[in-house]
Amino acid sequence: MNTQMLALWGSPGSGKTVTAVKLAHELAAHKKNVVILMCDSLTPTPQTLIPNTSTEGKSLGDLLTLPTISQEAILHRCIPFGKNPYISLLGYMRGDNAFTYAAYSKDRAVDLLTLIRHVADYVLIDVSSAFSSDVLSTVALENADAVLRLCTCDLKSMSYFSSNLPLLADGRFASAKHINVLSVVKPGQDSGEYSNTYGGAVYTLPYVPELEEQFYSATLSDELCTKAAKKYNQTIQKMAAVLLAEEVPPLAASKEKKTKPIREPKQKKEGGFPALRKKEKPQASGGGGIFEKLKKGDKS
Repeated sequence: MNTQMLALWGSPGSGKTVTAVKLAHELAAHKKNVVILMCDSLTPTPQTLIPNTSTEGKSLGDLLTLPTISQEAILHRCIPFGKNPYISLLGYMRGDNAFTYAAYSKDRAVDLLTLIRHVADYVLIDVSSAFSSDVLSTVALENADAVLRLCTCDLKSMSYFSSNLPLLADGRFASAKHINVLSVVKPGQDSGEYSNTYGGAVYTLPYVPELEEQFYSATLSDELCTKAAKKYNQTIQKMAAVLLAEEVPPLAASKEKKTKPIREPKQKKEGGFPALRKKEKPQASGGGGIFEKLKKGDKS
């Protein structure tokens, strides 16, 4: 399938939601339709990102308990993320809790993930930290094409993983292939030592004060412009470049002159998203935005 499904997992406060949003915007810059699937029912996430947008009738809980899930039903419950026509959110709405909707089966979660692959070019799944008590999060970790494991440089995160990694020991989770990301790394923290403790990290996302301000002011759709955000932006671009099957980040590619002599391709480095690199490069979505399918009645 052309659609790529990436799960983001980590301890509370590790930056899963923020990373998913920034990665979605980078993919959307290439006119790729992206759905951010938010599994957390304890704190419905869409309302924290777009507090002034109504989520009435657009709950993930309602979708999971329908007699039959369809692509059209998924699209009807997707919430536009600001003014970007290529990004939508799918999650629980304000006031939902664990008892708002009837329990659903693992098969129902599998059905949702299977259908949502055909709705968007990319699906980024914001997995609940309490995945062991959330069916959809567990199924996402089992079925995603790749998993970003976000680790922070503190004892709380280390304690979280030492307790929860054994729950993913079954081979169907392929936890040994998770891609470690050091997240919210602050100046002065010994990131190298923590990286070794976690078994190595492919990417490092530094702490950015501007990013924290965006999160608390619900303006994550804005670009990061401060000097401190430069390394963060570059890392997000590298992640998106792998998903887009490009060898260089988009900004670097745009600066190359057309008259530049052709060089021999460089040998690819280890790491990144090996499972995704083997897949066929996603085709362009047509540039119409994700909700064009709904307007046209496209049920394919």
